[in-house]
Amino acid sequence: MILCVTPNPAVDRTARVDRVTLGAVLRPTEVIVLPGGKGINVARAAKTLGALVTTTGFAGGHAGRWLVEALDADGLNPRFVPMPGETRTTYVTLDAGGRSVLVYEPGAAVSEAEVEALLALLVTGLLASATWAAICGSPPVGMRPDGYRALVEASHAAGRPCLVDVGGPALEAALAAGPDLVKVSRDEAGSALRTRSVDAASAARSLVARGAALAVVTDGPRGAAAADGRATWDVEVPAIRAVDAIGSGDAFAAGLLVALDSGRSTDEALAFGAAAGTANAETLGAGRFDPARQAELVDQVRVRRRARP
Repeated sequence: MILCVTPNPAVDRTARVDRVTLGAVLRPTEVIVLPGGKGINVARAAKTLGALVTTTGFAGGHAGRWLVEALDADGLNPRFVPMPGETRTTYVTLDAGGRSVLVYEPGAAVSEAEVEALLALLVTGLLASATWAAICGSPPVGMRPDGYRALVEASHAAGRPCLVDVGGPALEAALAAGPDLVKVSRDEAGSALRTRSVDAASAARSLVARGAALAVVTDGPRGAAAADGRATWDVEVPAIRAVDAIGSGDAFAAGLLVALDSGRSTDEALAFGAAAGTANAETLGAGRFDPARQAELVDQVRVRRRARP
């Protein structure tokens, strides 16, 4: 079972329109409403790939109740800590030409007691039945970056490997605890490494030097790079016609976890994850794709392993 921790979940509303035009009334041709946030997207994609999953984090208000009910209906086994504030909503509007407008509400504040309650839930119950923990997404107001270090430490104390996908100070804090796998975008890596000019391979090596056992840095249609201190991998993805790339990094993370959890090699896991991320970009809604299409794309991903320079 893959345990997906999303401290700052959201109700994701995605609308497709004929053309994004600022200042105009936009009438969607299609709308999808999903429970969202990085960890929830990972869980949805992992379940699509055949994994058992459990989701957790903070949820509150009418939106939080809807989110938990929807996760339960989708078989994503929600075990959320209640909070007094309202779970946030994110709004995405996009068109066929690739233009988009993204509006992300800030998450409601959580207290120290609620953060401790989440840690206790992990330690006393959820981690015991997990094979991997995935700690994903931004912290809500009130959760300090050190909370991510505590989540990694709790996973390791329970003898469970963990993946971290977050940027900025939270990633810096998590790296201090030595996560087993870091999967971030190139921009997220740059925010933690305090540089905007780093390439994916260099970023992956730097993340390993700072504490990650294995680091994977995605770079959109340019693919991804990975490093583990002994080798570097370059991942080339096939060219596709993207519909909605939001959540592709989360689908990539899900594929990595499912493959590694089944005992596949790093090379195989990178191809499996990249195929999931690519399939996600062909489908509206984060973490949603056709598993048959993902299986087809695995053979089109090119993974090249080279000794570390």
